[in-house]
Amino acid sequence: MIEQYTQLIPMIYDSLFEKSSVALYNHEQFLEIKNGKRITLPFKAGDFLWEGSAAYDSIHKGVMVKKEVAEEAKGTAYYSIAYPIKDKHEIIGGMAIAVPLDMLNADHKLQHMSHELASSMEQMSAAIQNIANSAQLLAENGAGVAESSQEIHNKAEEMEEVVEYINSVASDTKLLGLNASIEAARAGEMGRGFGVVATEIRNMATSSLDSSKNISKFIHGIRQNIDDMTDEITKFGDNTQEISAALQEITASIESLTQTAEELEVISANI
Repeated sequence: MIEQYTQLIPMIYDSLFEKSSVALYNHEQFLEIKNGKRITLPFKAGDFLWEGSAAYDSIHKGVMVKKEVAEEAKGTAYYSIAYPIKDKHEIIGGMAIAVPLDMLNADHKLQHMSHELASSMEQMSAAIQNIANSAQLLAENGAGVAESSQEIHNKAEEMEEVVEYINSVASDTKLLGLNASIEAARAGEMGRGFGVVATEIRNMATSSLDSSKNISKFIHGIRQNIDDMTDEITKFGDNTQEISAALQEITASIESLTQTAEELEVISANI
């Protein structure tokens, strides 16, 4: 009866990518064995089951049995999974699969490395988000610097207007002084016009003083704007450092991913 299950061996063998071994057995001995490309079992069809083996225990306990067989025991280290086969609730034999330990370890390592890969990807995503945030701050700070520059430009224009006015006053003052000198020369002691000119000169001097005060205020405003620009530039420097640090994190993550990919490639070649 158990011999009918022989037709299942090729299907199971193919589903294991022809790398693991498959064995069919009755209560006493192995009936058929198909060795995989990665493992050759240290027994053959016709050999009796030995006490303590996964196949033996599956027959006598009636349950699936998993066991790790050390290399010292049978000459080959492998992981055995034995399944009892029943016919009308009666155990008539069983089927066992032997997986090389290096394949099993490779599978565990692949799982761990996949986890590390996912973690690295998360770190990279966070680093990229930091770059995006820093870029946004740079854009905002850049707008602030542009606005401050425009204010300085406007202040400079206003200062130029004041300077032009002062120059105009200076020219008028010079002309009036000249006229006063001519008038005084003509009138001598009786030169009353000089008084009028002198008064006008004082008025212009007062205007010049007021303009000078305005210049002082404008200069103070310019200095304040320069200070603001300095603060903005400092922020630029800080954000640049953040971007640099984020790029370093990305570089480290990429290096880690590269190394992981190389290890995965080696493991995949050995599976």
